[in-house]
Amino acid sequence: MLLTCIIIDEDPLSVDMLEYYISQTEGIRLIAKSAKATDILSTISKSAPDIVFIDISISGIENLVFDDIFQKDIVYVFVTKYPYDYVLDVLPRQLANVGYLNKPVSFLLFKKEIGRIKDLHTSKLN
Repeated sequence: MLLTCIIIDEDPLSVDMLEYYISQTEGIRLIAKSAKATDILSTISKSAPDIVFIDISISGIENLVFDDIFQKDIVYVFVTKYPYDYVLDVLPRQLANVGYLNKPVSFLLFKKEIGRIKDLHTSKLN
């Protein structure tokens, strides 16, 4: 199974790190990336990814309606410096497909999160 993903983050070092981790992980492929909150909806709709790696603190994201961004069939992994509880407080309650990675992300935790997502997708297929 090949999972596709996009990265939405304005921190170039974080994007580079995630790109490297993705390139080193079997079964996942990067298909798009963006540094602008205004591109989130178009990037997601054009790419139709399985996974979105997104930073919660992108400039301009506070002006977006989270219910418009989040789609049920996509797993959203928040890659952020903020604590997990903060991320949960700002997200819509009905979101079930949420992951969390604290910056700076370790490769071990990245791989563990990808394994969890692969398990989610496998259970949906069965």
